[in-house]
Amino acid sequence: MKKPALALLIGAVLCACDSKPPHPNADVVILHGDVRTMDSTRPNATALAIAGERIAFVGDDAGARKWIGGNTQVVDTAGATVLPGLIDSHIHVAEGALARGGCSLEDDQLTIEQAADKIKACFANDKDSKWLIVTDVNAAGFKANRRELDAIVRDRPLFLWSSDGHSGWVNSRALELAKITRKTPNPDDGRIERDARGEATGFLVDGAVGLISSAMDQPTPAKRLEKLRWILPQLHAAGITSYLEANTDAETVAAYAELARLKQLTARVTIALESGGANTPAEFARLKGLRTQVGNDPLLRADFIKLFADGAMEFPTQTAALLEPYNNADGRPGTSKGKLYLASDAMAAFIKQADADGFNVHIHAIGDSAVREALDALGVARAAGSKRLYSIAHLQLIDAADLPRFAALDVPVSLQLLWAQPDNYSIEALTPWLGPERMARQYPARSLADHHTVIAGGSDWDVSSFNPFAAIATAMSRTNPEKPERGPLNVKEALTLDEMLTAYTINAARLIGRDAEIGSLVVGKAADVIVLDGTLTKETAADTARKTRVAHTFFAGREMSRADAAH
Repeated sequence: MKKPALALLIGAVLCACDSKPPHPNADVVILHGDVRTMDSTRPNATALAIAGERIAFVGDDAGARKWIGGNTQVVDTAGATVLPGLIDSHIHVAEGALARGGCSLEDDQLTIEQAADKIKACFANDKDSKWLIVTDVNAAGFKANRRELDAIVRDRPLFLWSSDGHSGWVNSRALELAKITRKTPNPDDGRIERDARGEATGFLVDGAVGLISSAMDQPTPAKRLEKLRWILPQLHAAGITSYLEANTDAETVAAYAELARLKQLTARVTIALESGGANTPAEFARLKGLRTQVGNDPLLRADFIKLFADGAMEFPTQTAALLEPYNNADGRPGTSKGKLYLASDAMAAFIKQADADGFNVHIHAIGDSAVREALDALGVARAAGSKRLYSIAHLQLIDAADLPRFAALDVPVSLQLLWAQPDNYSIEALTPWLGPERMARQYPARSLADHHTVIAGGSDWDVSSFNPFAAIATAMSRTNPEKPERGPLNVKEALTLDEMLTAYTINAARLIGRDAEIGSLVVGKAADVIVLDGTLTKETAADTARKTRVAHTFFAGREMSRADAAH
């Protein structure tokens, strides 16, 4: 009886000696961390391991050390917070990158007289550019007409583009090249401002700006690729590894597809294709063609359509759609409610066809009327049984009656909470025109959270900074760090640090439909991981959160950015 037992023991030892290790060595092991997994079943850990492009282990330090081999990169965080790669749920990466590097007014509050000096200095030595383009014009209260721009430059077209992308100012030469005359009709989604004689003043709003951009020389494919390669490392340095590319045109789709083909795309990009909402076979054929062009690359998707329900709220634009009219400048009731850019039945019909063709829908809505219209249209789709991904972005004003509808209709929101601070946009350009009741409802983040809405973080860059920690801090404090004496903007609508970390991780992943692969640190998910330069706790103040930097960014298991690397 002893021999068989001994033989079995020897056999077991031999099998153990000959068998492979229980798992391969990891490529990266992160130790001694405050690991926020964003996984409700196991929210905290101290270590994780990355093998290839996937997370291989999440747990304690002792368990993670078993994954360390001779070639494993070991990151000792010394207690710093570790998070999933951050996700920007509404950003214009390609368009914003193309706009950088030229003449910028840096969103400073300027009169046209003050701006003129800066513009002249920008182009003093420029003898070659066909168009003179000025970006980052602070549009809140800014006034200029074509004659004032003619005084700056007359022989070449001059275009001033607002920081929020909703308005522009041009000189006479630009109007001429764009063929804008007194007979040119307003586009459905915009406005050509005219003087008492019906002549264009040079101030253009929303869709009317497109008449100018269409007349310009377009960037070459090579330029588009160059700019994407330039901006991606900056996103990595901020901790962003995935994003929703909002309102994407055909040329941008082609650029992303080519970057992916070259294996140079270092982010997970969900494309929301631009559309004016025309419910026609030709429009959906175009959209489906762009989706097909993206192909099956795992990093790139083009399964969203972006619609505009309205424009912007600040004076002088005032194209955001309100349930009650804007006041006049003296604070008395006016007549304009802004404008809905799609009729309600047309929006609902478009969304129905998008569902039939396999598209998700992401809607820009600023005013409370636009928000209600979007919810109504999405409600029709849900009532018809649609299971598509639907979301709304910006939501500066929401009527109280509509707050419960987001959760009921499964409509996450993308909030740009860096805007939820007192500045000339949120105060001076709105106060008389909205009145105190509506002013007190701006950016109702807490109200949405209290109604169980899924809130995702986004920047809308290049309208404003894409630094997630600046937005997180503002969402927490509702204050302007450059002008703290202004106090908070509707502080009752503040969110907590934990809510905002969730907004930039698993909630944003849910909004874009990628929560099965990113947004939380779970074994088997993509190894998109960031290590911060310190530890975030429930006691972390907004000012501390604002100063947070990213020490390491890993995308698909590869280190993309280190704080101590030369930039």
